[in-house]
Amino acid sequence: MDSSALKPTIFNIQAFEKDETKASVSDEEKHLYSLSKQKGWEIITAFKKRVVEELEEVNKGLMASGHNFEEIGKNAVIINLAESIVDRIFNMVSDAKEACEADINGK
Repeated sequence: MDSSALKPTIFNIQAFEKDETKASVSDEEKHLYSLSKQKGWEIITAFKKRVVEELEEVNKGLMASGHNFEEIGKNAVIINLAESIVDRIFNMVSDAKEACEADINGK
């Protein structure tokens, strides 16, 4: 006679089981995550910050030297677009980092 315990099926709640069908992070995200952990990424992030600050100083210089509003406005738009493009690149790495860390932590 088998003396092993019977496993009750009434408590078979799947919500507590790990969802294996959930998509994992992509290879691209893994590579970007790896990039975010390197010292070079720290260096380039600091460089980005300096470049953005320099871009913002351009219009201050134009205002101080008395350039017209049209030129100042054009520069403001171009500077804003440039900052947006750079931010998108850095956000791509930041998003991949968050996705990988969430995957590592099981969230």
